[in-house]
This record gives sequence, C-alpha cells and structure tokens, in this order.
Amino acid sequence: MQAKKTYLRDVLRQMPVPPMRAGFADHVLATATARPLRDSPRQSNVFARWETWFGALVGALSAIVIIVFVVRPDLRPVAVPDVTLAFNETRTIDVLIDSSRTLDDATVSIVASGAVELADLEDAHQVQFQTRLERGRNMLSLPVVARTSGQARLVATVEHEGRSRRIAVNVTVKPPPRDKAV
Repeated sequence: MQAKKTYLRDVLRQMPVPPMRAGFADHVLATATARPLRDSPRQSNVFARWETWFGALVGALSAIVIIVFVVRPDLRPVAVPDVTLAFNETRTIDVLIDSSRTLDDATVSIVASGAVELADLEDAHQVQFQTRLERGRNMLSLPVVARTSGQARLVATVEHEGRSRRIAVNVTVKPPPRDKAV
C-alpha cells in the first residue's frame, strides 16, 4: 500500500505543470489584501447577522406551537373544593377518586390538618389503610368533625406501585354563635 502511494506521488511529480497565465499572481495577491479578514462574511460575528435572529425566532415559535398544540400540557389550575362546617359539626365529606384501571392493594392515606379531625377516631388527624380501587369512579367517604374554628385541610393520597395521586379539600369551620345578652 505504501509502495503504491510512493509510486503515484513520484508519477505526479514528473507530470508537466502548465504555466501560470500572465498577471495571475498579482491578481491573487491584490484580492487577498484588498479587504481585511474580519470583514469576510465567514469571519463576521454570527450573532450580529439578521439571519441568525430570524432562525432563532422561527425555532422558538416552532417549539411553542409543538408544546401548545401537540403535547398539550394541562395548564389549568387544579380546583380545590371548599367545604364549610359549623363548630362541633360532624359531616361526611365525599372524595371522588377516578382510576383508569383497577388498583389492587392501593395505599390510601388521609390527613386532616387544622380545625378538623377524623370522626370516630379520638384526636386522630391521620389514618392509612390498604384497599382495592375499581376501574372508574371510586367514592371515598371521610367522616370529619370540626373541633375549633378556623381553616383546615383534608388530604387524601392514593399510592400504588410507586405512583401517587393527591386530592385535597379546603375546610372552613365557622365559630360558634355568640349568645346575645338581654
């Protein structure tokens, strides 16, 4: 292989070279020194060119269109339902859990914070249990009692196979009515 390269190189060196035409060297040198290299389109700052910014704008608009119309992220805020209870009122709050498939051995955690606690469980603010959730709508009934006036939050978390979903309900407990002195 090396011998073939050497042979070709020697043959090319022996070939006659045509002479330069008159004035060719002067023309090449004059053209090369006529303008500085920094004015050359290839050497100019690429960020100062309008084509660069136009291309960036087209790319950004394309990305926005793809995200908004193709990917369609759910940008709507999640509405948290509000419930109002009277002081010392016990009520069952229903929470709808919509499941796309049947979940065997799903872990459900209920946390009551603030002015409410879970009814029938003395001073209980948290409970956790295993259950089966059917495909479709599952109603979870949470009995709560309002112990003090103010704001509270009831949070139900469903966990299954490393995935979780959280449903929250805001609760407002009205203060007890004041008796008017006669």
